[in-house]
Amino acid sequence: MRSTILAAGLYASFAVCQDVTYDYVIAGAGTAGLVCVVLSENPNISVMVLEAGNDGRNQSNITDPERRGTIQHTQYDWGLESTLQQYLYPNGTGGSQYVPRGKTIGGTSAMNWMIHNENSRTQLDIWESLLNLTGWNWTSMSTAFRESETMYAPPAAEAMSLPYNASVHGGAGPICSIFQRSVYTLFSNYVQPSLVALGYEMPHDGNNGNANGPNFLPLAICPQNYTRSYAGSAYTAVQTRQNLHVIESAHVSRIVWGSTDGRATASGLEYIDLAAGSTTQTVKAREIVPSGGIVYSPQILQLSGIGDPQILSAAGVNTIVNLTNVGTSLRDPPMTNYWPISFQLNETAAATANLTGNEYIQNLIDLEPASQMLSPEDYTAASTFLNSTSHIPGVADAQFAVFKHLWFTDQPLIEMAWQYTVANVTPYNLIPLSQGTVHINSSNPLHPPAIDPNYNSVNVTINGTEVQWDMWFLAKASQYYVSRLATTEPMASLITGTTPDYRLPFNEWYDAIFQWTGSSQHLTGGNPMLPRDAGGVVDTDLLVYGTNNVRVVDGSVFPYQPSAHPMGVTYALAVRAARIFQGLNGGGGLTATEVLPSSNVSASATATFPANSRAV
Repeated sequence: MRSTILAAGLYASFAVCQDVTYDYVIAGAGTAGLVCVVLSENPNISVMVLEAGNDGRNQSNITDPERRGTIQHTQYDWGLESTLQQYLYPNGTGGSQYVPRGKTIGGTSAMNWMIHNENSRTQLDIWESLLNLTGWNWTSMSTAFRESETMYAPPAAEAMSLPYNASVHGGAGPICSIFQRSVYTLFSNYVQPSLVALGYEMPHDGNNGNANGPNFLPLAICPQNYTRSYAGSAYTAVQTRQNLHVIESAHVSRIVWGSTDGRATASGLEYIDLAAGSTTQTVKAREIVPSGGIVYSPQILQLSGIGDPQILSAAGVNTIVNLTNVGTSLRDPPMTNYWPISFQLNETAAATANLTGNEYIQNLIDLEPASQMLSPEDYTAASTFLNSTSHIPGVADAQFAVFKHLWFTDQPLIEMAWQYTVANVTPYNLIPLSQGTVHINSSNPLHPPAIDPNYNSVNVTINGTEVQWDMWFLAKASQYYVSRLATTEPMASLITGTTPDYRLPFNEWYDAIFQWTGSSQHLTGGNPMLPRDAGGVVDTDLLVYGTNNVRVVDGSVFPYQPSAHPMGVTYALAVRAARIFQGLNGGGGLTATEVLPSSNVSASATATFPANSRAV
């Protein structure tokens, strides 16, 4: 029998590691797998990572930024589906949504659209001030973000269109960030000026603590060879470390317990060796770190006996830790993923405007608060509802309090995404009130859990009418935004209409947006970091309640949905987690990444690209 171990750049027999007790064994080499990169900077700390997928780091559909997302429906994608969603338009699937998750080294960071941005200062500070998560705030998370990043200044030809502040970016981290080399002048010369004329934020670097406004956001790309920069490439840079092992085709099945008296103590992880006839193996470690993302970390905990006893019993699993919150607070921002809103350009006006931009287009992401996205009448009506409501069934009180705080402090709640050289915009409801679950329904670890985002499940009464909150907000916001933009110069002179027509009665606009709306594929939650009695699964040291040494590190622990695209916040979480682990007994102390000064900034090196700008 031979298992593939990526260590020191060689293949090795599992026998090399069979009798070793590692300091850390991590379940999943995904987006949060950066944590192992930082931990292994200390040569005296041993790290084993178990990855169910195969190594795809040499696959062009991963490395080439222009082929982003094309590993979906391949061997590098788990290819999951949600349960039927009764409150989504059926679209021939009963509302079931595709749930792509990366099944390879780098996880979902190998397949996403590479948008690499931070949350706002207010959004991160309330982790500590409102949710009592001591040590988790803007300062700690933005520092961790910079520690994970190497940012390059925009190309000189586009610098005027791409506001950039080196002081809010990192200069020595494992993930490269760039602005693309081409700005579509429809965005810079028409969309942005029209929005500014309407009173929206002036364009700026959104990593400065104010995420609002129509800004060009960085992408995780290495400019020197124009390749995706992701958790997989971070592994490549350090794979020769003798204290870091990564086993592929290793599907983690459960936590092995050393003691279950009182607080449970784990002794290792059991996994199925998919490369050796599905035999079962065990890795021993001092600390156990599920990092399987929003689907597989909750599954691993539940298969190991941590969860709601009723869920576990129904699946044939004995309860070790009664923790009913496991698998809850799953969130997915709804977006018009079936079809974007389009602006029809006046051909004569467009020709006169001489719109330019090549294939390497910089996206424009407009993040806006409710006060900018609803008419005064609708904003007042919605605010009245929020002010008069203290509890919504199915939503943790702590998370509803967060939502109200974000609403009334003008934090970004709607995203309008402009991409490619087309006049299309895709609206997202960034922080839905509807929440769902990830629960096992079998004791077979190869059987995926039931993924139920529970879209559009929160009904509220606004102005005497019962509505589905998330859908109402998305439809109202998108129509208000599009109608204002379509009738404001300089955009107004460039277009002849929109699809759907912004002049439609709201009920007809609503129906069109409803039919186009589904998953944004930005799922987070399932193991929220909150006080236990507030719906939490892990504490501020990421320790699973009721255990001594099981710590979850991935997007499942976010206490609420970030407005930023989840990847960058997940990288920051991973680096922050490493700092916490290094400070624990036996953690070995802070390493090079974690001792960078808080003022660590990009050296402002300007991105330069190869002449043949495809991935090499």
